[in-house]
Amino acid sequence: MEFGMYLILTQCFPPATGGIEALMGGLANALSEAGQDVTVLADGASVASDSGARFAIKRFGGLKPVRRWRKGREAKRIVALGSVTAVIADSWKSLEHYSAGATPVLCLAHGMEFPPAPSPAKAERIRKALAKASRVVANSDYTASLVQPYLGVGVALDVVTPPIVPQGDADPSKVASLRVRHGRGLIVSCLCRLEPRKGVDRLIEAVAASRFSDTTLLVAGNGRDRPRLEALAQQTGAGDRIEFLGGVSEEDKAALFAASDIFAMPARREGASVEGFGLVYLEAGWHGCPALAGREGGAADAVLDGKTGLLCDGNDPANVQAALDRLLSDPNLRERLGRSALLHARGQTWAMKLPAYLSGLTDEKHRPHVLQLLPALGDGGVERSTVEMAEFLAAKGIANWIASKGGDLVAQVDALGTVHWKISVGDKSPLAILRNAFAVARLIDANEIDIVHARSRAPAWVGWLATLMARRPCRFLTTFHGVYGHGNAFKRAYNRVMLRSPIVVANSEFIRHHIETVYGVESERIIVAPRGIDPKVFDPSAISAERAATIRDEFGVGTGVPLLVMVGRITGWKGHGVLLKALAHLADQPWHLVLVGSGKDGLIAEAKDLSQSLGLFQRVSFAGSRRDVAAILATADLAFSASTEPEAFGRAAIEAQAMETPVIATDHGGSRETVVPGKTGWLVRPGDAADMAKAVRDALSDPERLLEMGKAGRMHVMAHFTKQHMLEQEYAAYERLLAIGEARGDG
Repeated sequence: MEFGMYLILTQCFPPATGGIEALMGGLANALSEAGQDVTVLADGASVASDSGARFAIKRFGGLKPVRRWRKGREAKRIVALGSVTAVIADSWKSLEHYSAGATPVLCLAHGMEFPPAPSPAKAERIRKALAKASRVVANSDYTASLVQPYLGVGVALDVVTPPIVPQGDADPSKVASLRVRHGRGLIVSCLCRLEPRKGVDRLIEAVAASRFSDTTLLVAGNGRDRPRLEALAQQTGAGDRIEFLGGVSEEDKAALFAASDIFAMPARREGASVEGFGLVYLEAGWHGCPALAGREGGAADAVLDGKTGLLCDGNDPANVQAALDRLLSDPNLRERLGRSALLHARGQTWAMKLPAYLSGLTDEKHRPHVLQLLPALGDGGVERSTVEMAEFLAAKGIANWIASKGGDLVAQVDALGTVHWKISVGDKSPLAILRNAFAVARLIDANEIDIVHARSRAPAWVGWLATLMARRPCRFLTTFHGVYGHGNAFKRAYNRVMLRSPIVVANSEFIRHHIETVYGVESERIIVAPRGIDPKVFDPSAISAERAATIRDEFGVGTGVPLLVMVGRITGWKGHGVLLKALAHLADQPWHLVLVGSGKDGLIAEAKDLSQSLGLFQRVSFAGSRRDVAAILATADLAFSASTEPEAFGRAAIEAQAMETPVIATDHGGSRETVVPGKTGWLVRPGDAADMAKAVRDALSDPERLLEMGKAGRMHVMAHFTKQHMLEQEYAAYERLLAIGEARGDG
């Protein structure tokens, strides 16, 4: 994205609440985070929070005609200065007093501002306002159908469903409090402005008439319809199961959605008023909550029928009740829809959708060319992250290259259409670094590389020097995948090349904290992109009982014998020895351990010798490197991450949880982010075989609890650690980097 200045004209803007307010606030923040210059002209009186915003905000109060005229005049003055890239209006109403010129204008359309049968005078007002737009973006196909009759020649019309701002994690204590307060029954929630078209009355009637009499309905929000709805709740005889919460904070909203089994808002048409989209469905989906929505209007674009929720006829009480009862009666359906709703919502962020809004407004020279540098393309976490980013860029049509000494994943890179250059950028000798830097600099110039992304220290020295040597401007970026040795001044100086870029990506909150405390890097320079799994690859439902039985037979695991698995390269610090010593304490009960991962021959021999000396050799299988890790994890009863040194992140823990297998991990580093003690697994003292043995005994004592923890683990991973989220965050770093001038790698 090229740097630009965007002028936003809006009637609706935070701190006022509502769907359009959230959309416009999110748009302004997304543009600013992408390095763009943003000025907002909004209706209403100034508020204290304006001074702390990362962009300029000017508000206009007073009578509606006067404030609109004043806002239009100020917009004309700013555009006349000649620096505005594009004007973005929240609706046609914000363009009525704007004087159109050569500057591109984007107008958003939401639905309710387009009456189905307007007076001739109002229809003419809409046509004249939209004639000032270069492009109109509607929030749904339904809204686009309302806009089309008003558009003249030369005005483009596109549909971009509204993005969602990443939602905060729910406070577990608040979630638990809601669940305890409302007993063992299911919780249905609704959050909206209380007005007839939202369908809360039909929802109240459906809950009251449902055969699931222990269901609780929690209604959040305020509005003119609240007295009628409260009276209706009492009239139905279900008033004791229907609670009106009023307005809720963002923190309470997150807890509400996380505690709910179903989110329901069966919206309908009320006169000329209809739901244009319904961002709240995505907000609920972010927390894994399936939705029940009305079929009228744009809700069908927000809720994918049969995939992330169910659609019903909001005008038909019987249809609303039938759809609600279907969800209440089928836990497997709720789980499937909730899982899909979570994944869908997390793919609708501003990082992914901002380019779609801005399409056609600027004359971009070309998509950025990206080069990733790493020592080799073996089968480790850094290597897989590199290949996943190459795939992500290729899907966006972005030309990208990888330089390394090669490895098993080169064939996968070639299949993506990404070019692999065989350069040993991981060589650490000064002469090799200089030689490789010259080679990379030539490739930067020959292929018009815009970003060099280094993923470890020696490649970072090569990349940074290459950006200095290259003739063309090229940005430099690093990702911290580990803590690296920093015990003396020389090592810290060597490591500091990872901080030569204006933006630094950390692969966990643990690494972010490390960068801040050890190297004094400002938090504003750090983007956290937690490692993530591909839900399609790590999908427990894809592993059949027959496949699981085959795996158990392969490793000689008898019926009823718990299968324990540890995935990770066999090294001195991954904790294989500690795990073996821990299991020696459990010789009195059945289990079989499978160690998946390669390593140096000497270290593997040491591990085998240790298992022999402990009398465990017949109960431990050394599986080596495998391509069916997901299936092995799905078959396992318990997984381990036993590292004696802090993991920067630790993919093994999230991969196991994604396959619904609880994890015992050591209590330091990234494991504190990936494993929730008592909910998705256990955290034990690093290097303490006795403490680990105690956790294993506890885990194996209750198979039912293991199953529950496995399901909670997958939900935890889907909420926080997907590949899509990781790639969006890293791509956001690219966009921010491109917006920081024409630097030549001088970080």
